Amino acid sequence: MVGPVREQAAFSAAVVDATPGFANRVAATPGRVDPWGRAIAWGAMLAGSIVPMIYRRSPAEDGYSVPIAQVLILVIAAVIFSRSSRLRPLSPFLLIIALLRLGWSVIAPALGDWPPVQSLMNNLDWGPKMFVTRLLNVAGALLMLTTFVGRHVTRDDLFLRIGKLNAPVKPERILWFRSPLRWWHLGPLIIVIFATAMTAFLFSHLRADFWLLSQHWQLLPWAVATAALNAANEEFQFRCVPLAHLRHVLPLGEAVWLTAVFFGLAHYFGQPSGWLGVLMATVAGFIWAKSMVETRGVALAFGIHMVQDVLIFYFLAMSMKN
Repeated sequence: MVGPVREQAAFSAAVVDATPGFANRVAATPGRVDPWGRAIAWGAMLAGSIVPMIYRRSPAEDGYSVPIAQVLILVIAAVIFSRSSRLRPLSPFLLIIALLRLGWSVIAPALGDWPPVQSLMNNLDWGPKMFVTRLLNVAGALLMLTTFVGRHVTRDDLFLRIGKLNAPVKPERILWFRSPLRWWHLGPLIIVIFATAMTAFLFSHLRADFWLLSQHWQLLPWAVATAALNAANEEFQFRCVPLAHLRHVLPLGEAVWLTAVFFGLAHYFGQPSGWLGVLMATVAGFIWAKSMVETRGVALAFGIHMVQDVLIFYFLAMSMKN
């Protein structure tokens, strides 16, 4: 889960069997990628990431000055590129990166510090407090929706469908298999692998009191609700929308990696955290984005993501609840 961990805010390609319309839109991605477009897309991703805050050692060291500066730079660049026939397709992507940073690093924290919200949080138990904290980040999703005003964007473009879970998995160098495999076979295996890795990481990084687990079963509804909200929000903001805006800029395979790196960097101060957490989240982001592109739906990515967030919720409960 993206965001700094604290007690008040603990969670602080190939397309197979595509429908004709979707296949045509994918084919619209130019075979020869504009090198300037590629460089700007990757540069914008890094410029809008939390890398500047990583090297300042704390996400809150300068208040909102760093993310606001990032947002302004990206918005100005988006406006400039919108006036260039060559670079115009990049403008919406730069804008959604700016809005994502604005939502996560400025609006959500500001709402969390707003006295009425603080008063509400102080009167909530730990479980509902976690849910409200995650709810604040939905502001970013609402902002990102504005980038589609006046554009013909469909649910297929945003992968907002269950998808074909029996779609074949395209072999990749970082994956261990070479024989044909279907996503509905790989999905459960990925859940086990990710859950095992996440449990090992959290066990070594959080001082969880496992004796409290028997007392926390009443948190299960809040764990499921919070994990579902967070998974849906992050899948939409870090994958669905960026992939939709990159489809005319980069090949889908490269767009998958770009969104994966961006998602990984966002976890430096979250859970999993640190550079190991960045690596883990990058691999997870790659698998989830790959599943979305190849199944043409978000269901598999959402389901695996949600299971990981339930684990994080309970580890944080056992390590932070008084």
